[in-house]
Amino acid sequence: MHQWQARQAARLLAPVAGQSLLDIATGTGLAARAVSDLTGPTGRVVGIDVSHQMLRVAAAQPGYPQHRYVRADAQRLPFQAAVFDAVLCVAAIPYLPDLDHAVAEWWRVTRRGGALVFTTPAEDGITVFRLLRHAAAEHGVQLASPDAGSDSPQHITTRAHALALAVETVQRQTFPEPLDADPRAAFDHILDYGFADPLRTTADRVRRDVYRSYRDAYLTERASGSGEHTVLFTKCHFPHKP
Repeated sequence: MHQWQARQAARLLAPVAGQSLLDIATGTGLAARAVSDLTGPTGRVVGIDVSHQMLRVAAAQPGYPQHRYVRADAQRLPFQAAVFDAVLCVAAIPYLPDLDHAVAEWWRVTRRGGALVFTTPAEDGITVFRLLRHAAAEHGVQLASPDAGSDSPQHITTRAHALALAVETVQRQTFPEPLDADPRAAFDHILDYGFADPLRTTADRVRRDVYRSYRDAYLTERASGSGEHTVLFTKCHFPHKP
């Protein structure tokens, strides 16, 4: 799923040879490598992430000498002003605690006319999240959408305008995502996400009931092969520098 997002986001950014690009929350470097395949050996890609372990994996990938990986916070970048031609942020927007501050930093380090491409899950676009929210609701536990505020083109456009970003396009794309064989492992993993806090703190009995409903729905969807991941790809431009 992340490889698919990285490739699609790189195509939407459409970088040209020789450009200097910044990949926010690069992780293991999937998006960084995707844009490098388009910019060629004369381009420069810098990936930042807070995870040292992920950056080690990214840096160990062969064949990308033009890459540089830096451990840094997306809201406090260790770069001078106006050094990048464009910014890419794949699958990380919902997890940034202060998006306004982050975008201001990205603008600071981007040259005049620079583009920003980012991805966000669509409303109930992640099958396992949707199944959990519905299962919890059956037993009186209301879970907020983890993607509220970035789950529709209208929300994104409104939010982008508030950040002084000029939106070029918002594209909705769906990728088949087969579910794993173990619903228990998927359930336990989702409980680590912030939107599941009410479920973690509820009574054990209720949580067990929610799991059973989730398991049944999960196995039904897995048998039908209907698992999918729907993502919104947004391309916009930073405001002109004074």
